[in-house]
Amino acid sequence: MRHLIQAVILAALLAAAPATPATARPAAVPATRAAARPAVRSVTDRELGLQKTSVFEVPSPPAYHAEESAPGDRPLPPRAGREAPPVVPHATADFLPITPAQNACADCHVVAGPKQKGEPTPVPPSHFVDQRHAPGQPGKALAGARWVCVSCHVGRTDAPSAVGSTFRP
Repeated sequence: MRHLIQAVILAALLAAAPATPATARPAAVPATRAAARPAVRSVTDRELGLQKTSVFEVPSPPAYHAEESAPGDRPLPPRAGREAPPVVPHATADFLPITPAQNACADCHVVAGPKQKGEPTPVPPSHFVDQRHAPGQPGKALAGARWVCVSCHVGRTDAPSAVGSTFRP
């Protein structure tokens, strides 16, 4: 009964509502005003995007070379910011793909205690906390969302920056 009353009230309101601009007919524009309007300029395909090339051109990215050094050969690169994940300072091609059963990163970097000279950087304690199911409780193994290291940590390359940045940590 309540739904019937709501439907009747809604129908009455819609019937009593004045015509909206979408359904109303536009008023005729006097000839003197129509002539005063500026001409509409078309936009070329080169003006559509942020690049100053045609949207139909697909520029090739510049060639780059991935890091080819072995683990421990090169010093750690600086982080982009205090909370940014560090860049992997060595080649990663031989360690991919990373799966739950085969994780060469964890084989070297899951070590007990703080970093010692000459040892790999240990995985931080935050990577052992399952933020979804047990926040604040560190586990004994890498958390389920943390075992794919290359989701956050990228390898070092000689590729130029895709966009400029003035950010300084």
